[in-house]
Amino acid sequence: MKKLTDEQIQAMLEIELRAPADTLSAPEDEQVQRYQSLFQKLNREPEQGLPFNFASKVTGRLKIKLKRRSDIRFNLLALLGIGVGLLLVYALLTVVDLTAGNQFLLSMLKFKWLLILGTAVLLGSLMFEQNVVEKNQGI
Repeated sequence: MKKLTDEQIQAMLEIELRAPADTLSAPEDEQVQRYQSLFQKLNREPEQGLPFNFASKVTGRLKIKLKRRSDIRFNLLALLGIGVGLLLVYALLTVVDLTAGNQFLLSMLKFKWLLILGTAVLLGSLMFEQNVVEKNQGI
């Protein structure tokens, strides 16, 4: 006998036909038994239903995840913008006047901790503001 496909087994079980036991090989018979068990479990109603607000809970959690992901992207983009901006200023100053570019670079290196602290404060305030808005929206 040719090998039964999943669709053929499903069709047999839907119309409640059963092939003769001698025509099925052992793996096919085992597969038919599994399908019958699955169909029996799917025909029963669950003992406990889902709460009425289940869909809103799931969509709310998904919205929170997506919002956090977009907030992280925005914060990283802000950090990248600050870095690219400083590099662009240095490049322009170097093109216009080499000594001005070098002075800018030296001053940035001299005040590197102030730059790092300022950037951290900016990103921290962005994150704080995003959390406050999220809590006020009730997400």
